[in-house]
Amino acid sequence: MVQGKISSKISQLSYSIYGRETSGFKERLYVYVSLIKDLTKGVLRVLNGKFRLRNCKSTGKLITVRGPLRVEGSGDIRIGDHCTIWSHMGVTQLFADRGAELIIGEGTFINTACIVSASNRIVIGKNCQIANQVIIMDGDFHGVDDREAPGKSDAIIIGDNAWLATRSMILKGVEIGEGATVAAGSVVTKNVAPYTLVGGVPAKLIRNLEVPKQK
Repeated sequence: MVQGKISSKISQLSYSIYGRETSGFKERLYVYVSLIKDLTKGVLRVLNGKFRLRNCKSTGKLITVRGPLRVEGSGDIRIGDHCTIWSHMGVTQLFADRGAELIIGEGTFINTACIVSASNRIVIGKNCQIANQVIIMDGDFHGVDDREAPGKSDAIIIGDNAWLATRSMILKGVEIGEGATVAAGSVVTKNVAPYTLVGGVPAKLIRNLEVPKQK
């Protein structure tokens, strides 16, 4: 099984570099060196993840973190297996206040310079795609009229396989359905139905998306 995965990776690298299978010693050597570099990067990112996420309540297997991820707060942060978090071109921040929960499902990808801030509860489903500079924030931190007064907060739930495009913002009390897509730059203040595309400020329905056939 492992040998098959390595062979598949070598084939992918060959087509990525040369557009075909390798031929000749020099080409094969270059592909093998590239493979070793990729494997080394992967190991270092897993180790970086273990270090950056060391204070989380629970973390899954093979979480890879690229760059200086920032994790703060005394709340519960739980991250599932095989998640990928990038923080190399802009610092990604995960925050859970005291008594709050931040749960990230397995296989989810979070790109650079994102802010995920839980004052109440944020649940991100499995295999979600969160693009760079997305903000997910379930609380106001302070009032509008009285800025010394505490702000309101309400849970955010993001379903499996959702895609939040660049610089979108998800605000308190919102539920985003499975397979939904939020267009770039949108501000989501109301629930989003499963398998729909929304966009704008505030975000509104653009169209329905095709529901994938069950395997």
